Amino acid sequence: MPIIRTPALDLAYLDDGPVDGPTVIMVHGFPDNPSTWDRVHPDLPAGVRLIRPYLRGCGDSRLLQPDGPGGGAQVAALAQDILDLADALELTRFTLVGHDWGARAAHATAVLAPERLTGLVTLSTAYGPMTHLSPADRFAEASSAWYRYWLCTDRGAREFALTASEFVEYAWREWSPGLRLSTSDTAALHASFDNDLFADLVVDYYRHGAGAAPGRDRYATAQARLDEWPAIAVPTTFLLGLDDGCEVAAASRGNGAYFTGGYERIELPGVGHFIQRERPDIVARAVAGHL
Repeated sequence: MPIIRTPALDLAYLDDGPVDGPTVIMVHGFPDNPSTWDRVHPDLPAGVRLIRPYLRGCGDSRLLQPDGPGGGAQVAALAQDILDLADALELTRFTLVGHDWGARAAHATAVLAPERLTGLVTLSTAYGPMTHLSPADRFAEASSAWYRYWLCTDRGAREFALTASEFVEYAWREWSPGLRLSTSDTAALHASFDNDLFADLVVDYYRHGAGAAPGRDRYATAQARLDEWPAIAVPTTFLLGLDDGCEVAAASRGNGAYFTGGYERIELPGVGHFIQRERPDIVARAVAGHL
């Protein structure tokens, strides 16, 4: 597995397809790994180069200085990892796909470097501050997102560190109720979380997102811009499953004003959180539309 060194980390990734083909970078979410895109790959057009990084804290992606200015797992850091990877691979322009954490990182990349992207496909996790939600929708969103607030407590962080494997299996069961992973896929997932920083970075990601942890100096300027939720000028397709157990559909309804370069939002009945594993054909078709 190739690993590149960026200013912040040793970043592991998978690289498939011809180096001179149109490039697609696909970024996984939590709790997942790059194998989540395996079934999407065969349905992509021939000749596509597919780059699939491991998020920091997953697999062999390890921070150089966990306590330094480039540490943590805030969204601006994840977006910078994508741009650092693209720079190292000398990718001038590429199509970007992201799910869950990867969707947040992809949206952020589209804000920070729109000129680098030919198109954007995001799954499950919406863009925008959700100020349009009704009180009932806010309560539903908070209920489904209980774990994010649980991790903001010291007790929750300690329990997660001790029971991360059990939480991963809970998440897969509850968030995509119609999906059952094979024994080998489950084992591969757990192996990718055998990283000393996995639990700490999960906690940091959710605490920073909730305003319960400070950001790092290296990302301060970018994060300040992202916190304003500026419009995304990159053509975007957003997919969401209506059986998603951790994201509510209302979060992305009515947010078209945040996309000024073209926006298509597709609801998928009977599909849960991990869309790329449940309906890889639809994901591949969306990606092909931006190549």
